Amino acid sequence: MPWSKLILRLGAVTAAMILIWRVVLALLGEGYDPARHLLTGAIVSAAVLPVVLLALRLDRLPWRTIGHHAAAANLRAFMLGAGLWLLPALLGTALCVALGWSSITPRSSPAGILAALPPLALGVFLAEALPEELAVRGYLQGMVARRAAHWVALVVQMMLFVVFAWAVGALDSIQQWMFVPGFGLILGIVRALAGSVWASMGVHFAWMTTTQLLNGHASVDGLQTLQFVAFALLPSATLATVFSLRRPDFRWTAREAPHAR
Repeated sequence: MPWSKLILRLGAVTAAMILIWRVVLALLGEGYDPARHLLTGAIVSAAVLPVVLLALRLDRLPWRTIGHHAAAANLRAFMLGAGLWLLPALLGTALCVALGWSSITPRSSPAGILAALPPLALGVFLAEALPEELAVRGYLQGMVARRAAHWVALVVQMMLFVVFAWAVGALDSIQQWMFVPGFGLILGIVRALAGSVWASMGVHFAWMTTTQLLNGHASVDGLQTLQFVAFALLPSATLATVFSLRRPDFRWTAREAPHAR
């Protein structure tokens, strides 16, 4: 695919994502409500999937182009990504609390937290992890990686992810401006090393579910330290190490092979 055509594809998919999210947010409003969160996720996922499918069909490309494989392989990649984020995050949280860098005070009972977790997790998956990963780390990163080196695809998807976040109003504080680019890079690294968009989807799901559960049901002192050490640094090192060992032939300066798993 020539660069001119590829740039048009990237722009069209990014614009479609922005339009979908802005329309849904305008219709349903913002702020967390379990039912509204689930409805938002259902609409967003139902709208993004056809966009990605249409983009692939226009160029007669298979689903594996965006890192989507057989159901069993997708499930394994999802669980591995989620687990490799969650375990170091829990250890990092325990470390931060033990050393006095952070403190966590629950605002809800254990029963209340357990009751809130299923709808929150499903909402995060439908509204964020599934559509954003398929479109950004899947289609946008996958298409550029076929034409340019992996590191170029990594940077491009991060930049488009920041544009998307800004356009839908997600960059409303300096903390978000500091977080979103790094978040996009970490997810992009996982997607590239794993060869599967479902691995980055698992990381996205675990990270955002944990963050939103904590924000909604606990008070945290030393939040920035907790987010850096427990949620970003330790999980990122673990993810990069494990996936690099699983794919020793991976080169950031190479393009994604058409037959890549």
